[in-house]
Amino acid sequence: MPTTSEFIELLRDEIKQDLRQEILSELQPELERRLYSNVFDFAEACRYLKVSDSTLRRMVKFNEIPFIRNRTLIHFRQTSLDRWLEAKEKLKEENN
Repeated sequence: MPTTSEFIELLRDEIKQDLRQEILSELQPELERRLYSNVFDFAEACRYLKVSDSTLRRMVKFNEIPFIRNRTLIHFRQTSLDRWLEAKEKLKEENN
């Protein structure tokens, strides 16, 4: 049987875990909404990826990167860029 201080500590840990779960479940929809609403124009995507304009144009030309074309405008969804970067990172790790 746990001592009083051990019981209090166990109770505290359980409350912390429950509180974390509750906060996360409330924040998750808002976080996802904000993430999915981040759409970059060309200059913003260059800054986000830390690449030059010409590099990004080449990547778009050869379909090396996910993008959205709206007539003459090109946009990039942040979540798509993040997934693309993660895939490149995994591929690099597998090749090493």
